[in-house]
Amino acid sequence: MRASVVVQTLILVVVAAGLGYLVVQAAKGWAGWVGFAVIVLAAVGVAVAQWQRQYPAATKKRRFTRDSDSDW
Repeated sequence: MRASVVVQTLILVVVAAGLGYLVVQAAKGWAGWVGFAVIVLAAVGVAVAQWQRQYPAATKKRRFTRDSDSDW
């Protein structure tokens, strides 16, 4: 794995653990847990949006050639 992936994963885990601790200490009902879930889902969404594409060459446009012998 690349070092940047490890760092991003560690940061995400630390932030989620810190927020979890805060919610456990401050939550007085289900609303606190819903707020925590929204924050975690937003963090995961940011992580997915920032993730670099692994296979950028797979989406490269294909080249088409046409000649007089082609049936298409």
